[in-house]
Amino acid sequence: MRHLRLHQGLAARDLFTKPLNSTSPCRRCFSQSRTHHGLTPFTRRIFKLPSAPPPPSQHHNDLTSFLSYAERISLPPTSTVYVGTHYEYTVLQSLRRYALALHRIGGRDDAGIDLVGTWHLPERERERALRVLVQCKALKTKLGPNLVRELEGAIRQAPVGWRTGQTAGVLVSPREATKGVRDALARSSYPLVWMMVELDGTLKQALWNARAEELGLGPLGVETRYGAGAAESGSVTKEVALTWDGSDIPDMDQVEQSLLRYEDQWVKYWSVDSLKVDKEALLDVVDRVFPDGPPEAQPDGSISGVDQSKVLQALLRS
Repeated sequence: MRHLRLHQGLAARDLFTKPLNSTSPCRRCFSQSRTHHGLTPFTRRIFKLPSAPPPPSQHHNDLTSFLSYAERISLPPTSTVYVGTHYEYTVLQSLRRYALALHRIGGRDDAGIDLVGTWHLPERERERALRVLVQCKALKTKLGPNLVRELEGAIRQAPVGWRTGQTAGVLVSPREATKGVRDALARSSYPLVWMMVELDGTLKQALWNARAEELGLGPLGVETRYGAGAAESGSVTKEVALTWDGSDIPDMDQVEQSLLRYEDQWVKYWSVDSLKVDKEALLDVVDRVFPDGPPEAQPDGSISGVDQSKVLQALLRS
């Protein structure tokens, strides 16, 4: 039986999975990744990913632009809007290092969801990535199990593109999960993940329930890592890192580069260079010829000659 141990001395919960490992060699893993992702509309089509939602604000779309906007309008740093928006952008940016491509959403019909996106874990990189709905709770008060029930309600009202059996709910907070929260996560029939992300973006805790593991999170692990703090203080910092089958998870920059390489390879394998057709038109034809999904690739990843001929003939007729 597998357990999740939060800290020595706390009771283990056997409905949770993956232990918090002891120590690993120090490696600060704060990402300097750009916030603007490279998942183009074509990338989303070829990998069957949901369309990116429209941004909730015309004034900012990442942490840098939000800070400039807040300064321009003299938004008080202690205000609820400032604290909440700042935290959402911090979470969005920091979780890119664990292959999460997230977007802020908002509006009357957001069902309390702050971020939506896709989680490109290694074994899903060329499959349909796991969809995620994220609620960020930058609260100073003690967090209770009502937050879990709220997230379950958000999943039931998921936006179009996230209403699938491959969608997980993620609660993110700068506070550690209480026993009540852990118990509620374990009891839930929904796939749920908890992440403790501090206000500066440091990941401190990650939990997920058995239902989430059924979505293929079995190889996901958690490691504690230590690093040097400020030189003048001589302190030691501690954070946790998510791993996959014992190795670091490629960050979103790496994922995006890999997806782009695969796209180029995909176009090449159809052997349509002589027709001067753009890849959007090619994908339209492939989807029309194979409405139930693309044909199975050869061992080397190429497309069979018969399937190539079907697409070439359809292109010539179009």
